[in-house]
Amino acid sequence: MNPFPIVMASLKRHWIMNILFVLLIAVAVAIGVGLTAQERALRQGSAQAADKFDILIAAPGSQTEIVMNSIFLQHSAINLLDGPYWGKLFDDPRVEIAAPLAFGDSWKGHSIVGSTPQFVTYLSGGLASGHVFETIEQAVVGAAVPLAIGDEFEPSHGHGPEEVLDHHHGAELHVVGKMQPTGTPWDSAIIVAVEQVWDLHALPTGHHEPAGDEHDHDTEEGHLDHQDHEDHEHEEANAHDDGDHDHDHAADHDEDAHDHAHEHDDHHHVTRIGPPFDLDELPGVPAIVVRPKSVAAAYTIRSDYRTDHSTAFFPAEVLVEMYRLLGNAGSVMRAMALGSQALVVAAILAAVLALMQLYRKQFAVLRALGAPRSYVFSAIWSYVSLLVITGAICGLGLGWMVAQSVSRIFTAETGMAMQASLGSSELMLAGGFVVIGLMLATLPAFLLYRRPVVSALRGS
Repeated sequence: MNPFPIVMASLKRHWIMNILFVLLIAVAVAIGVGLTAQERALRQGSAQAADKFDILIAAPGSQTEIVMNSIFLQHSAINLLDGPYWGKLFDDPRVEIAAPLAFGDSWKGHSIVGSTPQFVTYLSGGLASGHVFETIEQAVVGAAVPLAIGDEFEPSHGHGPEEVLDHHHGAELHVVGKMQPTGTPWDSAIIVAVEQVWDLHALPTGHHEPAGDEHDHDTEEGHLDHQDHEDHEHEEANAHDDGDHDHDHAADHDEDAHDHAHEHDDHHHVTRIGPPFDLDELPGVPAIVVRPKSVAAAYTIRSDYRTDHSTAFFPAEVLVEMYRLLGNAGSVMRAMALGSQALVVAAILAAVLALMQLYRKQFAVLRALGAPRSYVFSAIWSYVSLLVITGAICGLGLGWMVAQSVSRIFTAETGMAMQASLGSSELMLAGGFVVIGLMLATLPAFLLYRRPVVSALRGS
């Protein structure tokens, strides 16, 4: 005999309760699926973000903070590595690429990072358009920065919540290149010459910049003109004693303009960018990115720069530790999800058992008409199994959608590309839930299966 007509009739008669059963199962499965998928997406996204950062060298301090600053651009206050210690890396035969990273400014929430032209090419794997910066007035923007080649902008002091929008350095930067998408937080970054960051913050620029005759001549003329202007104002003030206030205001205005002119000149006197640097002209930097020429070179560089003045490490080491902590937290969350799933299944089975008690007269009548016990068992087991399987399939889809939504939010907040997907772990989790549900479905089916027909009819 075919049990499915009875199963379909039961589903239609109590469709609201059956939908609630399916939703409960779907939510229970989705919790476990979403956690597993999101954890894997986070691992893959962070590993991709650190792919170009073979070795980080910085001042002694927290390696996690250095990684968050340098790779994920989540800036915090860290110590600076003195110039004489990191400047030697450019002449090290074991080093293929060495690039300083300097932070401190931003534009509309996008971090401005000072580095070298070589680092831009290395990080992006070639530009999508334009060219790398060649002067300190030029900048290259990440793929997610809303600036196009030819645009101009003024950097603001600070970054993130600490960004001071009305505090500008008086420098106008020109966008000359746009990077390829990297799927990392650097897609939202603006990279300029490291000399630009140093110059804006009144630090040495790493190069001896001899003053040219033309610059000296212009400066001297500026001083003479300014002196003549002051003498003229002074004569007018002596002739008109009642105009002292106006004279002071004009003199202050001229002095401010003169200082601004000197500041403007200071921002534009740097003519060299990138290595080679002069060791005695190098300021400190938060971190240095090093790409070694070989695996052996990587380990020797890391060993050599683990001193009292510097620390060197593989970012992958820090990520492994973070994954371990993440895995421990994930294990706890998955255990809690499994517990909730078990409670959901138990609650549904109890509800189904109570529901089947309402049908005991109908099943007893079928038995009296000659239906075998196996028919009753198959009908009840098929009913519960259909609810469990439908709920597990819906849970897979719901868990995937939740993980995708969380990934999009995380990507928007951090710039780190994350793509949640359903893998073997999620399928095994949902499959295990179904197997357990099918096994537990035998309980209500067995209880009605062994109930005598006479007692069922009498109890109706």
